[in-house]
Amino acid sequence: MKPYVIVFSTTTLDGKIASKTRYSKLSCPIDLMRLHKLRSQVDAVMIGANTAVIDDPSLRLKYFKGPNPTRIIVDGLLKVPLKLRMFRDKLAKTIVLTSTKAPQDKIRKLKDKNIEVITLYSNTGKISLKEALELLYKMNIKRILVEGGGELIWSLFKEKLVDEFRITKSAYIFGGLEAISVVGGEGFTDISSSPRFLPLYIELCACGKEVHIVYKVLYNEF
Repeated sequence: MKPYVIVFSTTTLDGKIASKTRYSKLSCPIDLMRLHKLRSQVDAVMIGANTAVIDDPSLRLKYFKGPNPTRIIVDGLLKVPLKLRMFRDKLAKTIVLTSTKAPQDKIRKLKDKNIEVITLYSNTGKISLKEALELLYKMNIKRILVEGGGELIWSLFKEKLVDEFRITKSAYIFGGLEAISVVGGEGFTDISSSPRFLPLYIELCACGKEVHIVYKVLYNEF
């Protein structure tokens, strides 16, 4: 068993979540509320190492009342700095998913900060997300919101672990080879390898400039 996994991302019309300068403020205030409402409905929010380093988010709940969701960082080589806000504040529980290739002294320092570290065996530093999700499910984490970045989202799709994809299309383009795509990784070779996406809900945002779409993710059927 694994948690129900929802990916939420706000992108430009050409599928970018950040420009070549790493500018990424694309959401209107209503879209931010949409994101935080979803945070209030899940058990945990998951991000990758690059998102943690670049954005240093708190992942706390705003605009809605309720407990902050557990925060999960996926970082197989444990390259994130120890000074991250998620390691300093006590707003919510923080879990780090890492591998046996991670520096042991850094793991000890995180544990000294009362951060829960889950170490999975790996020869390369890349962890099995399927195994990680199964462990999280046993910890009573039944619904996970994934907020990026592209490498983590790619890995989840590649391992067929995403159940729902919610995407807001913002009325801009970034272009350029150095802009960051919502899905990174090595990529699929053709459409036969890609998951299928069944649209369940389409909404023109009240701001009049964005479209929000909810997709069910299908892997063996359409």
